[in-house]
Amino acid sequence: MKKLPIKIIVIGLLAMLVTACSSSAYEYRKERPVTHVEVPLGEAALVANTGISVKFDSVEQDSRCPINAKCLWAGVAIVNVTVINGEGELKNIKLSSVNFETFNKIEKVFGKNIELMAVLPNPSAGTAAKPEIVKKLIKLKID
Repeated sequence: MKKLPIKIIVIGLLAMLVTACSSSAYEYRKERPVTHVEVPLGEAALVANTGISVKFDSVEQDSRCPINAKCLWAGVAIVNVTVINGEGELKNIKLSSVNFETFNKIEKVFGKNIELMAVLPNPSAGTAAKPEIVKKLIKLKID
């Protein structure tokens, strides 16, 4: 008679353990899907599986150190980007190659984190870039 309550308790604990392991309480630990996209200057790109489009509007500032030079400071690139959601709403943001003053490398727009990964091409010392030949491009990470 005394063994029956112990069996019920043990079976109940096992049942709770099994159901707790399969619950969605651990969903936050799963990796969020990440999408990488390249957007040429003046163009827009539809970002797969996110419901948003990103347009690279302009380069506001580019004081990055040339790749073949020695600099005391790496510099910063600031770009203007327009994000468009599925309903057609627009949000203009500024992204920076590093967190600089009031500009951030990552901005949250329409529930998505948009991170500036690179502004290409990198500046090069001693060469004058011809805008009609070299087209700017940004690489973004969206999650």
